[in-house]
Amino acid sequence: MEKETFKAIRLYLGMSQLKYSEYLGVAQSTVSKIEAGNRGVSDVIRAKIAMKFEPTEEFMDYLERSKKLAI
Repeated sequence: MEKETFKAIRLYLGMSQLKYSEYLGVAQSTVSKIEAGNRGVSDVIRAKIAMKFEPTEEFMDYLERSKKLAI
């Protein structure tokens, strides 16, 4: 998972880094480091996201629009 997708999920859910870290059960610094590109998304974090977040068609459209705007 790319850091942009990781962050896009957080923004889509309307969460601060602190709330997102609580949602995933990780430290806020972990979220910050991933989003800054200083740490990758581990298999454990990816699994936590997969258990809690269902990527809907609406989210996929949001993600595509977000990526297009980043160019």
